[in-house]
Amino acid sequence: MQSTQHMVKGLAVKICGQGPGLVLLHANGGDHRDFEAIVSDLARTWTVYAIDWPGHGGSDLADYPTAIRFAELLPEMLEEFGSGPFALMGNSVGGFAALRTAIARPDLVSQLVLVDPGGFTPRSPLSIAVCRVIGNERIAPMAMRQLPRLYLRQSNSYVRAARARAVAASREPSRVSTFASMWRSFADPEHDGRAGSESLAVPTLLIWGTRDPVLPWLIDGRRATKALPGATVVTLPCGHQPYLEMPNEFIAAIDAFLDPMLGSAS
Repeated sequence: MQSTQHMVKGLAVKICGQGPGLVLLHANGGDHRDFEAIVSDLARTWTVYAIDWPGHGGSDLADYPTAIRFAELLPEMLEEFGSGPFALMGNSVGGFAALRTAIARPDLVSQLVLVDPGGFTPRSPLSIAVCRVIGNERIAPMAMRQLPRLYLRQSNSYVRAARARAVAASREPSRVSTFASMWRSFADPEHDGRAGSESLAVPTLLIWGTRDPVLPWLIDGRRATKALPGATVVTLPCGHQPYLEMPNEFIAAIDAFLDPMLGSAS
């Protein structure tokens, strides 16, 4: 599979495949390589744009990176890509950014795949405290190493590679600072996936790992399904990143939902 690497507005973007555009948006602490288990399959039908968020992978650093800022940045990126609308697939904070974009700029989005998206955790003194503790830069390096061991519940070569990347990133001060800033931002009242969700008019697939200990299905997942009653819902017996942990089952769910005819050729 041939791919090209581009810098767009300071962000590294890996582009491969042909067909309508599909944009992949990773979770906090990861990068575009988190999707390597499924990108070859996707590229047979789609032009895949795999973005590294600011301060992640090959992208430039950002001052005070937050979940809200990433959501604001995504429409700017899509406009730079051109030839929309695009299908968006986002995990965790990537899912939050995809959802906010689909609500605010439906002209840019043809379809939406939300994978254990952020923004549906009930606000409480405990959840706010957890975000602030993990967002402490002295604690963040340990969290970067240990969280993937907790929330990736299935094991395969892709999972092991992702865990190894997390350990390497935990030794880079800039990556630690970005990771910590993002976690602090999850306590912001604006990090709310329900806001404006009643106006969502884009076909939406919600995929959730039922063994995710960070964004539990019975809490965050249930709140998401209630906020997005028109969404197609698929659950898989895995953790926070189903596309890494159960790639074959994930691709089957994607193929049953995504319609290339709804996008524009890139």
